[in-house]
Amino acid sequence: MQAINNFDFQAYINATLGNIAGNQAISQEQISAFIKNKSTIFAIIATPKSGSTFLCNALVHTLNLPYLPLCYAYSSNEHDLYLPALVTATINGCVSQLHMKGTPHNAQLLNLFKIKPVILTRNIFDSIESLARDLRFKCEMGNLGEGVYGYSFTWLTDDIAGLSDEKLIDFVIEFAAPWYVNQYVSWQSLARKGQITPLFVRYEDMMRNKETVLKHIVQAVAGSSVEFDPATLDANHMPGGIGNRGTGASGLGRERMTRSQVRAIKKLLSYYPGYDFESWVQPV
Repeated sequence: MQAINNFDFQAYINATLGNIAGNQAISQEQISAFIKNKSTIFAIIATPKSGSTFLCNALVHTLNLPYLPLCYAYSSNEHDLYLPALVTATINGCVSQLHMKGTPHNAQLLNLFKIKPVILTRNIFDSIESLARDLRFKCEMGNLGEGVYGYSFTWLTDDIAGLSDEKLIDFVIEFAAPWYVNQYVSWQSLARKGQITPLFVRYEDMMRNKETVLKHIVQAVAGSSVEFDPATLDANHMPGGIGNRGTGASGLGRERMTRSQVRAIKKLLSYYPGYDFESWVQPV
């Protein structure tokens, strides 16, 4: 087995376990002690069905970086950054897709590892309707009730699989939409307070002008320029993944919802009058 270069395991053990025992945060100096050369990490943070799979796919294939989780594991747990994963990723660089809220601890780790997160958002009506279709697909894959498929806010069982399409959207609005709102507000709040400086990107802008937006992302995160293959930009999902089975067209989500469903989502947004959701409710 090939040894990992530029990594001091003893320094890592002393820093991480020592800080855990002392209930202290790991420091930049301690990170530098066991990682000599840092590589760029692209942390793509998004609500589900916001185009993050497309974005990660384009970055992986263009930059020749590995696709790695920065959380403990995918499936139903993508909420907190995982220190060992960060250490592994920062040695060689990576692209990581995360459905993760903004928390002080996540912001701290992103800052310590000098990661500029990309926060990808999409029209909430399109996201919610697309998520309902995604859950319908997952309900047909088996393993229901085990948490293998789905998200933390939508544990899938035979009961959920038996819902009508309209009721499934109701389920997503009640269980997932509050998480969507909290995710959006959390990152906006941290940015307002100067605790982190993320790059906010709209799905609609990205899909309307893929090459320009993706080049901007690479420049903002890695400080470099790159050319994208048109074939890569035309790809819709990661090979072998379940991907996005929607059309990607903006505005269809709201059209497919009932008036009461639209009102229910707007009511959630009304609890945060100090935040501008205009770009989140408009298709373009």
